[in-house]
Amino acid sequence: MNQINFENIPLAPEQCVTGFGTTLIVAPHADDESLGCGGVISLLRKFGQTVYILLLSDGTLSHPNSREYPAEELRDLREKELLDAAEILGVPAENIIFCRYPDRNVPSINHEGFENAVKSISKMMAMIQPQSIFVPWRRDPHPDHRAAFQLIDASETANAKIYEYPIWLRELGQNGDEPTTDESMPFRLNISSVLAKKNEAVSQHRSQISGIISDDPEGFQLSQDMLDQFNVPYETFFISK
Repeated sequence: MNQINFENIPLAPEQCVTGFGTTLIVAPHADDESLGCGGVISLLRKFGQTVYILLLSDGTLSHPNSREYPAEELRDLREKELLDAAEILGVPAENIIFCRYPDRNVPSINHEGFENAVKSISKMMAMIQPQSIFVPWRRDPHPDHRAAFQLIDASETANAKIYEYPIWLRELGQNGDEPTTDESMPFRLNISSVLAKKNEAVSQHRSQISGIISDDPEGFQLSQDMLDQFNVPYETFFISK
């Protein structure tokens, strides 16, 4: 992939979030909200903006062979980790929506459950009426991340502004996955004043970073290099054109 020089993307001041209004953060998995948007969430709450988090998947394939944490218990653990992270970022539990779509099988545009999922999400949008929506980059290299964008793109979002955030783009992106100037405008948000809070939120996702699930050696764990990518005083977003 042609490497994006993130450091050359224009840097916006933290105060710009005051124009975002009621904001919906779409997370394919519990931890995406903190990694990709922990800073913007914390800043939104700092400036008194309402934030909702929509968790799409049940997260049960991160450690599929664990006997200590079978699917339902792993789902409950990951949802609790999200609740703990959200509390640190200032988002109340009643503003978190759990869809529980199967991990790695969030309905995508060619999925038989796609239309029903779009209808469900559209009803939710009508209720909370977000003015800004944050969703993974449309070609972020994970099927659930791409499905997340497709769901939001097909849903009734009224006049909400769409901001796309990368998670796996730098780590796993192939040529053609990167944004083009025709489809989006990049910017970085200065999150230096809330970086410590973001890192504290990320640390709540212990099942994904610490090895607390010890009976599945093939289970997923975020590498330190991956965590370091997000431990920087800015977050990068692409505004859909």
